[in-house]
Amino acid sequence: MSFNANADVYQRGRPPYPAAVFDLLAERCGLGPGSRVLEIGAGSGLATGVLLAAGARVVAVEPGERLAALLVGEHGCDRLEVCVSDFETADLSGEFDLAVAATALHWVDPVTSTERIGRLVRPGGWLAAWWNEFGDARRPTLFRDRLDAVYHDLLPGETGYRDSRSQALDTDRWRRQLTAGGFFGDVSVEIIEWQQTLTPQTARDQWSTFPNIAELAPSDREQFLTRLGSIIDELGGHVDDPRLTIVYTARRAGRPDVI
Repeated sequence: MSFNANADVYQRGRPPYPAAVFDLLAERCGLGPGSRVLEIGAGSGLATGVLLAAGARVVAVEPGERLAALLVGEHGCDRLEVCVSDFETADLSGEFDLAVAATALHWVDPVTSTERIGRLVRPGGWLAAWWNEFGDARRPTLFRDRLDAVYHDLLPGETGYRDSRSQALDTDRWRRQLTAGGFFGDVSVEIIEWQQTLTPQTARDQWSTFPNIAELAPSDREQFLTRLGSIIDELGGHVDDPRLTIVYTARRAGRPDVI
């Protein structure tokens, strides 16, 4: 719940998702006016606002009360219902045309979540899950190389970014999880490359939202963030940091007997 404890920083620090994600949802998954969408782990509404702008009716599940309050304050309307609860115990009823999880599916129970989603999404509907990956080992930068030294000093157990492997890119894992129980069929994976321009302040805000940084001792956390900002200052006051967004989509099998 570190995201909820620092909800304002989370809202300020996390970047929006690329428009290509929502173009994919519209073209493949039927996102559009009147579609009924279940959003799992909505946070402060980074995806919710775009779903609503597409004309969808959204039921957003978010366990953090502060994040949910920001979500309502920013996006509240008659097409948005916010359920403040863990997804596993939320009082929900189908049928949904589309279930989405934006940088959230790894937080729910991997054993039971797919079945629950499958029982809420209508046959022929869709499940889409995606993650932003901060940094890209295939596009190394001087900023990331210098930042690795800060990680080495303050989080020495972590792998350097050139050798790291994102859980979002573990396609075998997610294919197994999303097809468990036969509710959803073949999984498609798209990887969207983009970059984000960071200033010292936007970088501080963003890294403050990462659990491994938030959980540092206060003095170490401040040292990390100060050194992070100093690297960007020394590189001219802004850097272009590579990003990936990894999108998984799967269609709900036509098995009305399990609804």
